[in-house]
Amino acid sequence: MESRIKQLRENRGLIQEILATELGITQQMLSKYERDITLIKVDILKKIAEYFNVTTDYLLEISDVKRDLQGQMKMNKALDKYFDLIEIYKGFDPYDQEMIWSIMQTVKKSHEQRKKDEKVTKES
Repeated sequence: MESRIKQLRENRGLIQEILATELGITQQMLSKYERDITLIKVDILKKIAEYFNVTTDYLLEISDVKRDLQGQMKMNKALDKYFDLIEIYKGFDPYDQEMIWSIMQTVKKSHEQRKKDEKVTKES
């Protein structure tokens, strides 16, 4: 069975290195968590749950319910805010959706690199 962490990461189009950086762990450690080689630390489990807006029980496969009431309310706020964008995206054919997704991933990588560069500059 595939790890829920891996499923969530791939659904967001993230590579391990990016998610690991966001969580403050190494890519190797994330890989071990995804493959159930190492027990996940509680603080990291909480960070992952918060990052993906899911419950820890969902990540641990104790429950199939992704979000508690608070998480669902957070999701509803986001959907309300971006509903028009979602509706426009849904109207595109699969080719255009893939192109838009690609553009968004490129912009996201550029944004993350800028954040990383700013962090290095501040530490210098």
